[in-house]
Amino acid sequence: MDASDHELLICCDVMNGKSNRLNSSGIALLITVAILSVLVAVSLEMNRRGRSAATRALIEQNRTTLSAMAASGVQAAMALLIRDKADSETDSVQEPWANPDIVQAVVSELAFEAGELSVVIQDEQGKIQVNALVQGAEGRQYNESQHLLWDRFLRIMHSRISPKEPFEPDTVICAMKDWMDSKDDDALSCMNGAESDYYEGLTPPYPCRNGPIPHIGDMMRIKGMTAQLFYGLPNERGISDYITAYRGEGALPAGFSGKININTAEQLVLAAMLPSGKEDMAQLLLDYRGEMSDTKYIHDLSSPSWYKQVPGLQGVLIDPRLITLSSDLFRIRACARMDHVSVMATALVHRENDPITRKYICKILTWLVE
Repeated sequence: MDASDHELLICCDVMNGKSNRLNSSGIALLITVAILSVLVAVSLEMNRRGRSAATRALIEQNRTTLSAMAASGVQAAMALLIRDKADSETDSVQEPWANPDIVQAVVSELAFEAGELSVVIQDEQGKIQVNALVQGAEGRQYNESQHLLWDRFLRIMHSRISPKEPFEPDTVICAMKDWMDSKDDDALSCMNGAESDYYEGLTPPYPCRNGPIPHIGDMMRIKGMTAQLFYGLPNERGISDYITAYRGEGALPAGFSGKININTAEQLVLAAMLPSGKEDMAQLLLDYRGEMSDTKYIHDLSSPSWYKQVPGLQGVLIDPRLITLSSDLFRIRACARMDHVSVMATALVHRENDPITRKYICKILTWLVE
C-alpha cells in the first residue's frame, strides 16, 4: 500500500466516523421528536379529559340546581291551585291558574341567581277518561254516553290524521272494552274485539289487561290502535294528547265518572262532546269562553248549560252526563334552563281537602323528571 492509498483510507475512516456521528445525531433527534410528540399528545388528552370531567361536573351541578328550580315551580303552581279553590268552586280558562302570563308572574317572584323557569298548568279533567268507557266493577257493560263520545272522538281524530284510509271506530272501541273488562269475561264485545287468546298469539305474546288502564301508554298494546292515531303526525296531534287514564273526581270511590270540564276542554274534545254533525261549532265554544272586554271576561261559565247561550248553539244539547264545571286533577310542567342545560319536572296533582287541617292541599300522584 503506498502513501496515497494510506491517506485515502484515513480520509474514509474520518468520513465514516462523521457519518456515524451524524446518523447517531439524526436518530437521537427523531427519538426526541417522537418522545415530545407522545408527551404533547398525552398532555392534550389529559387536558381534554380534565376539561371533560369539569364540564360533566358542571352539568351535573347545573342539573341539581335546575331540578330544585323545577320543583319550586311545581310548588308555586300548587299554591296557585289551592288559592284558586278558596276563591271559586268552578274551574275555567278564565281563572288565574289557566292564564300563562299570571302563572309566569307568580313564578318570577321566586328568587334564582341564574337560569330561567317556565310553568304550565293543565286541567287533566278537560280530557277524555279512557277508563270511563266501561262501567261496573267488572267492566262488562259500556257506559253508553262514553261509547258515543269515543265514536265521535275517534272519527274526528282519524279524519285529521288518516283521512284517506278506511276506518271503523268500533274496531278500536270493542278492543278497548275487551282489554278492560273482567278476565272472567271471555266473550268478545264485537267481531273486532280481542281477548287473551289473541294477544298471547302475538310475537312477543302478552296477556290481556282485564282491568282498568293504569296509564295511557297501555293503549298502544290494544288491538287496532296505531302509532299514527295514538301519537299523531309531526303537524297533527294524536289522541294521546286528549285522553287520561286518571279519575277526574277523586271523591267517587266506585268507577270513573267520565265527566269532562267543559270550561277547560280543548277544541277537539269539545267537538267530540257535541252531537254528531255539530263538531265544527267547537270553535264557537272556545271563542265564547275567552271573549273579553278590556281585561275582563264577558261570559259567565258557572252554569253547565252556558254553552246554549253561544250564538248558533241555542238548540244544541250536549249529554249532561259528560259535563262538569270543576276539576281537582291537574298536570303541572315546570321547565328550568341554564347554560344550554334544561330539566323538565312533570307532576300530576290531586287537589283535595286535608281531613286533619280541613284545608285544601295538592297531593302529588306522579312525578317525572326529564
